[in-house]
Amino acid sequence: LKTAALLRAWRARFGLRAPPALSTPARARECVCVLAFGARAPWAGPGGQAAGLWLVEEDGMLFADELTKIVADKKAEQGDREKVAGKWTAYETKLVDQAIELFKQRCMRQAEEKKLEATISFEVLSREIEDFPKRTLTDSTYFVEEWGEGVSAEAWFYSTRGVTASWSPGAPVLFAEVLQGLLPKFVERVKDQGFSTCRHEAGTWKVTVSWPAPEAEDGDEEPPAEKKSSKRKKRDRD
Repeated sequence: LKTAALLRAWRARFGLRAPPALSTPARARECVCVLAFGARAPWAGPGGQAAGLWLVEEDGMLFADELTKIVADKKAEQGDREKVAGKWTAYETKLVDQAIELFKQRCMRQAEEKKLEATISFEVLSREIEDFPKRTLTDSTYFVEEWGEGVSAEAWFYSTRGVTASWSPGAPVLFAEVLQGLLPKFVERVKDQGFSTCRHEAGTWKVTVSWPAPEAEDGDEEPPAEKKSSKRKKRDRD
């Protein structure tokens, strides 16, 4: 093929981007190969030695430019995922806030009965939170059925697994996983309430807390804990 014909064919396919230098027969043959088989077609040089892949895309974009675009697209994709993940992060904060209020109410009931500690299940509290994700039982296993207003399985996934993780749309989510992810945040918030002790019972959803006994005044009845201690001391003396 003549040089002028190659130039016309190249520009017709790739636009105004210049083709390779056509000063040698080998470069001319490479240009023909690209035109015939596509921008990524391999071309074998003299002796059958591979000359590599042509680094021009069908739209005329250089290969390095394509890599830059891939990086930009990935950053934009992760930025979108971060926004989605942020929805669950904000939502779970609201859920924990409601759980803490319910926890306080349970503790107040115990205190009104003159008790100095309470053991409360986070899973039980979750049933009383109206906005908490709803569960459904399938083959003896609970899965999330409804997530709540403005959130989704995708938001939960990227918030808990990270925006670089690969999410499969439609994949079921274990309800226990949602609870397990919220439990440590709930326990930390409970610790901030000023209890004397706070512990999570391993292998359960239960959290046990205790608070100080009131100081006894003259004529006041001893607090329950001190009353038990006094009875034990009396038996020991007898």
